[in-house]
Amino acid sequence: MKGTGLSYGAVSVMNAIPCGIGSTIGISLKTEAVIEDADKKKVLTIGRPNVSPVLSQICVKRTREKIGQSTDDGYRLEIRTKIPSSMGLKSSSSVCNAVISAVLDAYGEKMDQMDIIRLGVECAKECGVTITGAFDDACGCGLGGLVITNNTKNELILRKEIPKYDVVICVPDRSIPKSKVPVERYRELSSKYEEMVSRIENDYFSVLTENGKCVDNIIGRPNGLAEKALSEGALAAGITGTGPATAVIVNKGEGEKMADILGCKVILSRTRC
Repeated sequence: MKGTGLSYGAVSVMNAIPCGIGSTIGISLKTEAVIEDADKKKVLTIGRPNVSPVLSQICVKRTREKIGQSTDDGYRLEIRTKIPSSMGLKSSSSVCNAVISAVLDAYGEKMDQMDIIRLGVECAKECGVTITGAFDDACGCGLGGLVITNNTKNELILRKEIPKYDVVICVPDRSIPKSKVPVERYRELSSKYEEMVSRIENDYFSVLTENGKCVDNIIGRPNGLAEKALSEGALAAGITGTGPATAVIVNKGEGEKMADILGCKVILSRTRC
């Protein structure tokens, strides 16, 4: 038995906590998972610190249950990811998608992409690494493009291809664990976010920027990086997820120049259409 799975990251257009509707844009940062037989042992090798081994274990167990395979058999699971955790870049959703896909591949099983995504959301809920269920994040990672979702119903409202852009991600030296997120402060903005929903499809850049400003206010740390990026010609800029990373979208070919201007610790990516 040996199987491989692949998923990607995403950045937030609109956070789903305030009103249950979320939106993301897929990016090219990868997560790869490889699973194979290992007698009775269950061995995990994770190529980035702070990635939850419990989440990966739940994904293997739940996928085996789904396809009628023993959950007691040993395995060796290796996860390699370019997505830093607890930064708002959808690392947990990406891991779920990749691990579930690897298990399916190992057993020669097929599953619809949306069913993979929904199973991953259930695994993330069981592990406690999500507040909203992160259906928007999982769709962004699995489908790419612009997605809009109803996270309370695990319903995909829209998936739309978008042009190719460079994405400059400013990554600070701190993270924000889910346990520290002030959920009630987000939900106080429900009316404002409900008004933003109708603008996402045709004006996702302005919504991304406005969402970022709202998250800035909640966190209580003015985001000079986003303001600087916008003043230098960025198409959109703002905190992604609940932070603390800042996503900056620029025209194709302008990512390195913007990274030099911002002078922060940077991950360069691009939209995955």
